[in-house]
Amino acid sequence: MGIKGCWTCRERKVRCDSQWPRCGNCTKARRVCQGYGIQLSWPRDGDGKRAIVSRDTVNTLQLNVKRFLNSSSWDISLSEELENGRISTRYLRTMKIPRPNYLSPTGINREELHLLGFFNESRSLILGPTDEEVLAQFILRVAFSGPSDETNPVLQGVFALTSLQLHGSLKSFRYKHLVVSSVKEPINWLDEKTLLQNLMAMMLLYHYELSLESNSKGSWVVFLCAVKRIINTSPATHNLIRQEYSVFLDWIYYHEALAEFTVRHWNVPYEGCGFAPIARSPRTTEGSGSKVENNIGCPVDVLQLVVHTCRLAILPRPSEMNYAKAGIERTKVLEEKISRPVGDYGPIHVQFATPIDRNTMVSDLHRLACMIYVNRAVHRVSGTEFRHRRLVREGILLLTKMITCQHAWPLFIIACEAVDDDQRLAILDVFEQSRQDRRRRSSHIHFIQHLVEAVWNQHDLNVENQVDYLIIIDAVVGRVSFMPPFA
Repeated sequence: MGIKGCWTCRERKVRCDSQWPRCGNCTKARRVCQGYGIQLSWPRDGDGKRAIVSRDTVNTLQLNVKRFLNSSSWDISLSEELENGRISTRYLRTMKIPRPNYLSPTGINREELHLLGFFNESRSLILGPTDEEVLAQFILRVAFSGPSDETNPVLQGVFALTSLQLHGSLKSFRYKHLVVSSVKEPINWLDEKTLLQNLMAMMLLYHYELSLESNSKGSWVVFLCAVKRIINTSPATHNLIRQEYSVFLDWIYYHEALAEFTVRHWNVPYEGCGFAPIARSPRTTEGSGSKVENNIGCPVDVLQLVVHTCRLAILPRPSEMNYAKAGIERTKVLEEKISRPVGDYGPIHVQFATPIDRNTMVSDLHRLACMIYVNRAVHRVSGTEFRHRRLVREGILLLTKMITCQHAWPLFIIACEAVDDDQRLAILDVFEQSRQDRRRRSSHIHFIQHLVEAVWNQHDLNVENQVDYLIIIDAVVGRVSFMPPFA
């Protein structure tokens, strides 16, 4: 086939003299000659004759690709099981959590004096959930209230937890063993000092297990249940209900309450430690709510509502019907009390004369997360209601304002509600910043992110909203091979 002329003459539909390198027509008319080479031609809009794929097909393909984006075969299989209304036992405890690279802080091989110095400087960051130093000072005061030797379980617990942060689990195991061997037998729990030391030693071991970078970290439940058993069975517990012990009692209650959330969604049907969390602090019973927030970074009303919500989710037996009815009434009262500070436009839109401190933002974050969870678990909202989406929006805006977040439970609850790309990118940025935070408190933010992404995948696959929110949360949390901590 011969050359039919340059592309300029062909577009003008005139005869071309095919001169090289430019045709005479283009030269005389002072036009740009497009030459004689091969050019690709694409169908114009509306050209049905040359259309390769219909636009409806293209849009469908794009929708299907977006739906399966970031979804693994495990996510798709679980989604099919949920849509069919059945979950095979072969999926139970099968979620694989990626293990992050362990970056040990710059550790210096020093003796206990240096371990104490690190504990004192880091304050309660390794204890959580706040940056306040009140809790760390109280622990050190109890640690040095007796002989400073290997028989003091609190002091050895401080050494174990600090050594784990500085040197890893291998070097810290010796201190952990000393804590376990120093805990007194139940016959000695009648003594107030012994009871306080045993409770504090168990809580330090509980935080030790939370800080481990391995799948064995699910053993935190053992130590928390030991704390619950001691504080609920010892006749000397009433001696601890004193003002000077408030920070310690609030500390226990925070972790008790959030453990209810874990047990509620990981163990279906519900199997707890046998003791419902109780707010024992005198500040709680006296109604000094702001002081309690300063102690634990979370309003006690929020913790109480979380406990009631998780307990109401259990199918009540006939003997528990009265508790269920009372719990519903208590839930309404707590919900109204918590929603009041949030207001109609969210906590971060309220104008203050002075900048908002981080503890206030943490308290507001817990309030928003609690209201979101109650909407889902109690009121069974679909997640599309305007008021619910406003709470989600305010929660994500507050997280971005905080930049980092070491509080696993509110981060998980709010992050699971992110539906569009902008919201999810904002949440992922918070996760990234939290992992890089040198002052990070916990080591389990990485698998909280993994759980959130698994929930996102199920929401994306559940296009027609056939599967209930709680079923998805139960399915995702229940697939973790160990009990995931949310404190």
